[in-house]
Amino acid sequence: MDFLRPHIKGWVGEVKTQLSQKIFLDSKVYTSFNNFIVQDESGSTQIDHIIVAKYGVFVVETKDWSGWIFGNERDEKWTQNIFGAKTRFQNPLRQNHRHRMSLSKYLDIGSETIIPIIMVWGSCEFKTKMPENVILGGYTGCTDYIKGYSDVIFTDEEVINICNKLKSGKAEMNILSGLRHTQSLKKRYGSDTVCPKCKGNLLKRTGKQGVFIGCENFPKCRYTRDIVD
Repeated sequence: MDFLRPHIKGWVGEVKTQLSQKIFLDSKVYTSFNNFIVQDESGSTQIDHIIVAKYGVFVVETKDWSGWIFGNERDEKWTQNIFGAKTRFQNPLRQNHRHRMSLSKYLDIGSETIIPIIMVWGSCEFKTKMPENVILGGYTGCTDYIKGYSDVIFTDEEVINICNKLKSGKAEMNILSGLRHTQSLKKRYGSDTVCPKCKGNLLKRTGKQGVFIGCENFPKCRYTRDIVD
């Protein structure tokens, strides 16, 4: 059950976002696609929400956090502090950057036309300055942020073409695609010898916090993980 807990929390956040899109964004202007899987050089990556408009393609990553959050754009990992219990997790801005680049290639559009957003539910408090696209307040803040983009960058025909590509891709997704995604993640992150980020060798390293697994290509690649007994 501990394995399922973060997935359940993520699912709750995604459902909230889907509902908010239908309620607070005009369907005549914005078209949304949820849980979209894109293939890239490293395997497959799942995008929580894609919202298409003539003002750009918005890529929304949903998070459900509590406690205090520490981190900045450059950090590989951020820290969550709940009553003194600290947990480190992947910088979601880096995750969303991969989504942005993968989607740019998939749709054959410039990456500058894709706007990344981290939408945060829950009762967390940022203790370090966050970029403007990391948004507290759930649907209200996210909707306001999206509506703040008013410069037209796509023609009506281009919007239709983008939506058709996404609809076609979504139609091809089925249970097997979800299974392949899970298998890809297990292969990338389950290996004890190959780095999932750069495919370098994983080695045992010793640092201030003790012994851990790290990539041989440090500092160019900063992937690390704890040693599990």
